[in-house]
Amino acid sequence: MIRERYIDIVKGISILCIVLLHYEKKIFPSEVEIFIGSFMISSFYVTSGWVSAMRSRKLTFRELLKKRWRQLGVPYLWWTIIILCFDMILFVVGYYNILFIGQEFYKSITFRGIGTLWFLPALFGGEIIWFFLRRKKVHYRIFALILSMIYLHIYHTIFDGHSEVIYRIIDAPFRTIANITLAWISIGFGYSCYNKFSTQINQGKPLYIFLMGILLFVFAFMTANYLPVEITFLWPLFTPLVGPLALLLMMKPIQRYQCFNYFEYWGINSLVLMVTHYSIVLVLFQIIVGKYLELSFTGWITIICFLISMVIQWAIVIGINKYARFTLGKTE
Repeated sequence: MIRERYIDIVKGISILCIVLLHYEKKIFPSEVEIFIGSFMISSFYVTSGWVSAMRSRKLTFRELLKKRWRQLGVPYLWWTIIILCFDMILFVVGYYNILFIGQEFYKSITFRGIGTLWFLPALFGGEIIWFFLRRKKVHYRIFALILSMIYLHIYHTIFDGHSEVIYRIIDAPFRTIANITLAWISIGFGYSCYNKFSTQINQGKPLYIFLMGILLFVFAFMTANYLPVEITFLWPLFTPLVGPLALLLMMKPIQRYQCFNYFEYWGINSLVLMVTHYSIVLVLFQIIVGKYLELSFTGWITIICFLISMVIQWAIVIGINKYARFTLGKTE
């Protein structure tokens, strides 16, 4: 299957927004933060389903397991070890305490994941569930969706708003299930959209496709911020799904423009940025700014740190792609 440029552009936009949101503090309006945070992760799920539907030959279960273990399982193991080693160094110098280290170990073994690593088992599990559900009749999928929505509602009702240690301990495995649940729903949505409308997407007028993307983007923004309270339990079915679809439709007609090269680059290298930016690079910036410069890590300082960090991340991508590709599950 030919690699579609607009897919990488969407992934690049998404990962850069994720990183920016992790750095940014008290700069953007809350509506913008909520909007970005509501669907940038699910963009990777939706595009996964989208790409799966584009394949003329579907993977067997064995092929899926082998491929995704290499692409997701191996990076999860390697970067869990690397980040734990990094955490231990900070523990030795007194930055982290023993409770924090214990929490990191616990999150690792429950697949809650350290930092952003939770995304890898979520995508892996979501793809496995969708592999079986897509072979079932529609009423089975609807039943699975209803059960999933009930689980998510119960989960958030119990755990949202609690920061006590005991809640975080109990929460971890249930959070993993919630992450996988959201993943399969988004993957299934992406798969179904492309499977149903591939003719219109590939043969329709580019202007109409782009305008549809714009309309869906506005709809996603509105539902992210102004969804009626009475139906907030249905929130996972709105912005987290519609937002990524809007980006895909917007980027496909204009993907040829060179101004998107930067986003394409980070889309291709999104895994490196995902696993390194939060638990390593961002932590180092927080230490430097807070401990050594004695400044508050907030406001425009966070934006400056983000811009500097992207230069560092570029060097990290080059280094990993040259010397440590095995940590990404790549052998060639």
